Amino acid sequence: MEILRGMTWDHPRGLDSLTNSNSLLLEERGVSVDWDARSLLAFGDQPIVEFYRDYDLMVIDHPHVPDAVHSETVIPFDDLLTAEQLAELAKTSTGQSHQSYIYQGKQWALAVDTAAQVTAYRPDKASSAPQLWSEVIAEARLGNVLWAQKPVDAFSTFATLMAQKGYGIAGSSEFIKRDAATEVLEFMVELSTLVPEFCLEKNPIDISELLAGDNDFTFGVCMYGYSNYSRAGFRRNLLLYNDVPSFDGKATGSQLGGAGIAISKASKNPQIASEIAYLLSSPRIQASTYVEAGGQPGNLVAWQSPHANVITHDFFKNTLRTLEAAWVRPRLYGWPEIQYAASQIIYRVLVKKSVDTSDIAQIASTYEKYLKE
Repeated sequence: MEILRGMTWDHPRGLDSLTNSNSLLLEERGVSVDWDARSLLAFGDQPIVEFYRDYDLMVIDHPHVPDAVHSETVIPFDDLLTAEQLAELAKTSTGQSHQSYIYQGKQWALAVDTAAQVTAYRPDKASSAPQLWSEVIAEARLGNVLWAQKPVDAFSTFATLMAQKGYGIAGSSEFIKRDAATEVLEFMVELSTLVPEFCLEKNPIDISELLAGDNDFTFGVCMYGYSNYSRAGFRRNLLLYNDVPSFDGKATGSQLGGAGIAISKASKNPQIASEIAYLLSSPRIQASTYVEAGGQPGNLVAWQSPHANVITHDFFKNTLRTLEAAWVRPRLYGWPEIQYAASQIIYRVLVKKSVDTSDIAQIASTYEKYLKE
């Protein structure tokens, strides 16, 4: 039996889904993967160059792809899989999940997981989730809404709202459309004043935990979905999910998240590792052992699977529209640093509950500084 080493992130969605699939990998290829897990914070922030030497397979976030390529820590799948295999995965991708790992014309990871900002709600307290931002504001005035505002999550909401306004970040020569950015931040400040102050220190998992606990809140908005909370017995109270709120009800522009599986440049068995990555992203595993153990597949076949939707109370069916219309962050070398710098400014705006022209200028300058460097 061949044993590979893998690095993923520490959550049932990121770890249990993969370890539960080892039986099928053994059956298909006689290979097992020994998975380590890092924190969600490290998953989003830690450079791949810091750990790639110890692993064959790495679960990574798509904005890290350009940095991983330039630091020569990953191998393109174009060198390891056939064009037909890659075309099949592209065809069965949930939205742009597969495409989000393409950089400089090559495929650097396979979409094993996907997510976007959506809405969670307590079905024992509401029959549906608000689909318009005006409805969210109305519910927030009643004290029913939670919204994750840690810096990275505040940035995600900002990016989603900018895309919904028709001005996706870095979509032109400008990093942000300043007039639209002002409108978006003013809206975010308004919402921030209507939700509990502790939301400034919460991420989507924190909000999900609060909603699923015993409290008076009903909705969690603009937060990455976790199908685990819509599974019976995962927490004391069940959560259901629906599309991201929007200004027009079309659920467009939600910032795409998720995770892809990449091959480390340090792997001694890159060909075998690529075959395992392919299997882990294929419908057979994604729609069975992967989703059954809390995974949130990147493969559309799994999202449309009746079995997957039965065990998650239609999580996948009810959020697919959002995923298919999601906004993808640009593949830019240095993007994690740009995002981090902008997120600190956006967070500061939410803390002080006001927006001025200097805030907008500073957000724009994070990108201008990057271009100069």
